[in-house]
Amino acid sequence: MKNTFILGLLLCAFTVQVSAQRVELTIDQYQEMKVAGTLPSDFHVAYSTLPAGHVQPNSIHAKGGGGGNGGNCNCWIEPDNTYTLAMAPNDDGSSSQINLPFTFNLYGDLYNTCFVNNNGNVSFGQGIYTYSASAFPISGGFGQEFHMVAPFWADVDTRGGGTVKYKLTSNALYVNWTDVGYFSSQTDKLNTFQVIISDGTNTDVGIGQTVSFCYKDMQWTTGSASMGVNGFGGIPATVGANRGNGIDYIQFGRFDHAGVDYDGPFGNADGISWLDDKNFIFTTAVSTQNIPPIASGTSLCDTVEVCVNELVNLDVNFLSPESGQLTTISYFIDPPLVAPVTETNSGPLNTANINLQFIPQIPDSGYHTLTYTATDNGDPAQTSIVTAVFHITYVPAPPPVITGDSVACAGQGVVLTATGGYDEYVWANGFNGPSILVGPGTYYVEASTGACILVSNSITVTEGIGSIPVIDGVLYNCGGDPAVLSTTVPYETYEWNTGETTPEITVPTGTYSVTVTNAYGCSGSSAPVNVISANSPDALFNSAPEGAVFPGTTVVYTDQSSGNGSPIVGWAWSNDSIGTGTGSTFAPTFATPGNYPITLTVTTADGCTGTYTYIQVVIPTEIIIPNVFSPNADGHNDALVFEGAQYYPNTALHVFNRWGQEVYTSSNYKNTWHGNDMPEGTYFFILRLNTGKEYTGNVTLLR
Repeated sequence: MKNTFILGLLLCAFTVQVSAQRVELTIDQYQEMKVAGTLPSDFHVAYSTLPAGHVQPNSIHAKGGGGGNGGNCNCWIEPDNTYTLAMAPNDDGSSSQINLPFTFNLYGDLYNTCFVNNNGNVSFGQGIYTYSASAFPISGGFGQEFHMVAPFWADVDTRGGGTVKYKLTSNALYVNWTDVGYFSSQTDKLNTFQVIISDGTNTDVGIGQTVSFCYKDMQWTTGSASMGVNGFGGIPATVGANRGNGIDYIQFGRFDHAGVDYDGPFGNADGISWLDDKNFIFTTAVSTQNIPPIASGTSLCDTVEVCVNELVNLDVNFLSPESGQLTTISYFIDPPLVAPVTETNSGPLNTANINLQFIPQIPDSGYHTLTYTATDNGDPAQTSIVTAVFHITYVPAPPPVITGDSVACAGQGVVLTATGGYDEYVWANGFNGPSILVGPGTYYVEASTGACILVSNSITVTEGIGSIPVIDGVLYNCGGDPAVLSTTVPYETYEWNTGETTPEITVPTGTYSVTVTNAYGCSGSSAPVNVISANSPDALFNSAPEGAVFPGTTVVYTDQSSGNGSPIVGWAWSNDSIGTGTGSTFAPTFATPGNYPITLTVTTADGCTGTYTYIQVVIPTEIIIPNVFSPNADGHNDALVFEGAQYYPNTALHVFNRWGQEVYTSSNYKNTWHGNDMPEGTYFFILRLNTGKEYTGNVTLLR
């Protein structure tokens, strides 16, 4: 058997009916089940009898609600001491039954009692605890009859703060939800909204209209029990009115996220801030199948007072309350204005918007009637005609004039000043006072003098190109040379931290920066740079043993370099034949005779380097004596070569012919005599080394 759960309107407990039995839940138990999502879908409020005041519906069958011409300049009516607290702080509660001193017509159902529900609606016949809203139209179910007017049906929770108050007059019920949070007891975001229902004779709603929705700041849409997270997402909130028969209703939209986006009553869920400062006025006491557009805007007052030279900004929205419809807006001013009117028109949309701006001239003084005509594309098309009156007054005061620089340097801004003598100044960016500091943008100021607000000229401030100089130059010099610094691009002025004002400076070791000004008058400072002008080291080393050595000798080379003010931190020894080394000493062993260039490169802590090369001579122990040479230019054995003698400096050579005549002599012979001018034959030689050792013998010259 199906179990039926019944939620009773008790202050301390909820009554649940299971089969034929009734079971009471405490408030804490109810909250636990709500948070856990375990409340049965078929529980409902338990009423022993139908509340008094309900009148059975007559034969009216209105579909979708009636259009209205509402929207006054200040729809919000602040609760005062004439208001009554509808209910104590709660979640999902309702007021006791409220007796209405008038009859409210909800699409043909006539009521003179109602309930104010915490969750953003006024219901008829019974209180409604349902915290997750549905789209309209919706019919009754599970004991809930959704006869309601819903300015914002969502999971309102006032346990963390906020109030729900109401007051009655002879022809209207006013209900205000002020700074209310969302489930569960969350107050990081708050909503403030109002509903007025009447019999059609209340002037706050409008003669012939029965419902007014008014919104201030709206910040959240969804409680966590409706799958919301931080006030958004999940099941959307619903705005509208519903007869409860699945046919008769009006819906202005559903909302589930932050933002101001809106695509009509029946499109995607919309941004909650679209409702901010909106006012919807309509009637639920009509019998029509096609609803004309509904107006909302701040320019729909009975009379708007403006002054000559005052910037007038009139903005009106028209909502098409039926699915798939679009509305087009036009306007007419009678008598016409001399001042040019700037019209911004959205074109056919749901919601359509028209914005008019003008600055009245002296000939425009007097009363003018502004008529808006909004026509939808229904079948047949429906039209709403809304009129507003504005009164233009001439005040003999000149509008303010703005002066100031039109170029704002990045991070600096410029000061704009308006001419004085006015009571109050309000700038386009919202700042007050005769002078403001601004960045790039377009600015004007509205100055109050008496009852008039005069608009100034407009000034556009552009952004000056920033000046962030970059220092160029060789920042690291060895050899003690100074650095030459400049900037990568030229500027109008320079101021170095040395005090110099030239584009280029010559500096020793140190830290340097520059501040420049460009052609736009914008200044900027460079990042500091470090200049190092260091001395180069003098590389040197000695050897042990010194001088020439014989093959098989190990020579130890020891660094004797000077860093010239900076310590030496690196050594690199090299020779193509015997390899490389590091450290302050180098000890190779020489296996064969030859001339070996030993190079040492040292590096100081400043990064400067110095190089020294020493030729290590390795001399042979014996000289190889030739017996023949052939100077015939064939590249082979062309010279008289005593192999090994080239390693001995100051080797003397004397050559004699067969007759004892000396034909060649050298005191430092290098194996270079070719005997080119000598005939073939045998020659006698004497080779004397610097060691004193002497070689003699004969050698044959062959061509």
